[in-house]
Amino acid sequence: MKEYNTDLFILQKNINNCLNKYTSKIDTYRSFLYLIRDLIYSTICIITTKFLLNYLNYYLVFILYSTTMGTILTGLWVIGHECGHGAFSKNKIINNSVGYIVHSSLLVPYFSWQYTHQKHHKYTNHLTLGETHVPPTKNEFFLMLKIRDIIGEDAFVIFNIFVHLILGWPAYLFFNATGGKTQSDLKTRLKFFQFKDHFSSNSKILKKKFYPEISTFGCLFTIYLTIKYLQNSIIFWYIGPYIVVNSWLVLYTLLQHTDLNIPHYGSNQFTFLKGALSTIDRKYPYIIDCLHHHIGSTHVVHHLNYKIPHYLAKDATEEIKVILGKYYNYKDSSIIKELYNINKYCLYVSSEDGEQYYKYL
Repeated sequence: MKEYNTDLFILQKNINNCLNKYTSKIDTYRSFLYLIRDLIYSTICIITTKFLLNYLNYYLVFILYSTTMGTILTGLWVIGHECGHGAFSKNKIINNSVGYIVHSSLLVPYFSWQYTHQKHHKYTNHLTLGETHVPPTKNEFFLMLKIRDIIGEDAFVIFNIFVHLILGWPAYLFFNATGGKTQSDLKTRLKFFQFKDHFSSNSKILKKKFYPEISTFGCLFTIYLTIKYLQNSIIFWYIGPYIVVNSWLVLYTLLQHTDLNIPHYGSNQFTFLKGALSTIDRKYPYIIDCLHHHIGSTHVVHHLNYKIPHYLAKDATEEIKVILGKYYNYKDSSIIKELYNINKYCLYVSSEDGEQYYKYL
């Protein structure tokens, strides 16, 4: 164990020496160009959709539009995510202004999410303090196991995928589903009936200085505008793409840190570097990877240093792969296959102590 810890200490120094140079290259002008690019793609998608509505079946166009626009808007979500990390600009006001507008337009409570997402990075794959897709123990997963026994394994996998992709993100924002298991003091255990949302200062998972009400106002203002200007067509033009954005978001966060061979750590074993190295880069279709600013294929680097802007992450990844060696996690198998296997086999852990791996039996 002592040799292992020494190995990681030396590795951390080498990582810092490699990656710190990239954080000084944040370019606000270049970041805005990517933001404008995504807005142009969105505009083209709307214009094309209006044209197709004259010639194709309404419901077919709805499916095509929702899928395409939702995929494009996920790129904007990633831009907002970069603002939350201070990687869009070296200017904090620009970061938070752009991030607040972009994320509010996608119904993300920006400042509240910024706080819990910082916890996700600080405590990646921590069994109690981590954020998003924190593994349940077998006792906590008891009801879902009963559902699997009743409907059968294959049906359960489909059900589990549906719950994750369609309901997962709203459930996390409102109820802290799969989120951390402690209050914002990181010590007191959360109770079932406590407020655990991202929208009010009464929430036990937030610190009031992260302005949950301001974040909520941004989301409510977006809802007001969509109802006022879209009216009866709100499902077509907004809700459809919104669901697709949420599905992409959950897909990424699930696949980036979940695998039968990826460990999760209790407090007695966890370190920042161990958590960051419990991240997986995956191979996504080229067009998807470009639209989403390589968030899924360069995520290891992102967890080692989240200040690196996305347009430098590919170069940083090539460097860091050499330094990490056996500690670098990469899988190039089918994303659909991986999603199926994770929802089938990665169900719960034995306890919240030590080094734990997912189980399914």
